[in-house]
Amino acid sequence: MSFKTDLRADLLLLVTAFIWGIAFVFQSTGMDHIGPITFVFMRFVIAAIAILPIWYLMEKPKQIFTYQVADNKAYQLGVIMAVGMLLQQAGLLHTTVARAGFLTGVYIIFVPIIGLFMGSKTEWPTWLGVALALFGLYFLTQIEAAQFLLGDGLILISSVVWALHVIYTGKVANQISVFRLMFLQFAIAAAISGLAMVIFEVWDWEAVKAAAVPLLFVGVLSSGVGFSLQVIGMRTAAASHTALILSFEAVFAAIGGWWLLDEYLSTTELIGCGLILAGGLASQLKLFLRSPGETIQHP
Repeated sequence: MSFKTDLRADLLLLVTAFIWGIAFVFQSTGMDHIGPITFVFMRFVIAAIAILPIWYLMEKPKQIFTYQVADNKAYQLGVIMAVGMLLQQAGLLHTTVARAGFLTGVYIIFVPIIGLFMGSKTEWPTWLGVALALFGLYFLTQIEAAQFLLGDGLILISSVVWALHVIYTGKVANQISVFRLMFLQFAIAAAISGLAMVIFEVWDWEAVKAAAVPLLFVGVLSSGVGFSLQVIGMRTAAASHTALILSFEAVFAAIGGWWLLDEYLSTTELIGCGLILAGGLASQLKLFLRSPGETIQHP
């Protein structure tokens, strides 16, 4: 790929990281009014509705609801997206925005590790990154065990799911329309979370209206725009490279939590966050050490 093409993809992914980082603030404040499952359900309903006019204007598809073979992969991604978001949203009930952002960013390490089990070679920078991230988690968990298990633990599990989402998005990105992929994912995720909402939570329309601003932000910007930019960027960027750039959502989440919610990290937590970020960067060290003129192979 050319430098210009790679730079364009990186900029799109960096914008995505910014949107997703700030979204943690709205994901947290939205639950002042509604439960986590209802929030996820409404998020994806709004996202699915919002993507339709954008899809039509950008591609003018003649057959939106006609089945295509590649749709199966979009359905699978929708299931992964629903599980990841439900875990992440529930975790935000018990941890801060900044901590959630950094723990979610651990998926940058899980991407190459999962790739190892899928036949990809894992080199020494990845294991260096794993070691640094584990030390970071040690510093981050210098809190009550119950809080870690309920909040940080759920976020950490969700980061594994997001790693799977990044890997599979990279495999599907060039096989289907970006907007079709987004719409089908959102529709499946909305259906799954809607079923869970009926079982575990009580619908309250007044509470949903009170959470309108956070829902619109995450539904339109974070889901509709953010995930679309991710897919466009991944058409020319490898999964591990994508994970590296998207990991900066952790930094934007910390800034957003401090700026908008007056959340502060202790010195110990800052050390932990710094080590996690360093681990993520170290796991992709080969990108910075490649020879001049050497191209990145994109699957």
